[in-house]
Amino acid sequence: MVAQSRKWLIESFITLLKEKPYESITVKDIAEEAQLSRRTFYRLFKDKTALLSYLGDQLIHDYLNQLQAIPKTNLNFEQVLTIFFNFWWSKRKLVRLLIHQNLFMNLLDQINPAAFRLYDFFDAPWHINGSRQEISCVMSFSVGGFWNVLNTWLSQDDQHAPSPETIAKTLSRALVKLQTGK
Repeated sequence: MVAQSRKWLIESFITLLKEKPYESITVKDIAEEAQLSRRTFYRLFKDKTALLSYLGDQLIHDYLNQLQAIPKTNLNFEQVLTIFFNFWWSKRKLVRLLIHQNLFMNLLDQINPAAFRLYDFFDAPWHINGSRQEISCVMSFSVGGFWNVLNTWLSQDDQHAPSPETIAKTLSRALVKLQTGK
């Protein structure tokens, strides 16, 4: 019942985000839309910011699960990029809503801690054999760049947005050029 109530509250929150600004959405609004009590909301979330954070954690968790389900053998960097961009493309309606509400970039703080786990998952051109602090610095740099690409790319409507594969190829070419100078 807890999981179902969370699901209803998140769905209600998303519905309300389509109708009005985040700042004007109240816990009461979310609970009423979900047809649950405010007490149920507060049992599951501290406030609407905690609900948004939970939604972000779920998105990141779903992406990491999808990435980890793929065999590591023969997985090249362009394939990882394609998986990344295909995943976010599949979530584009929600991401666009978060972008429109100026909430998407806030999720960057949530993905940074999870990014360290990605470092050992595959080889990338920018990987270094360094300390945890050095690797954290590299991942913060790269995740920030990818998040900004997502923000810019998914702000476009479907008709104007390049395909996930096109974005992955473009970035892969650029990163190789950065690495090799050619």
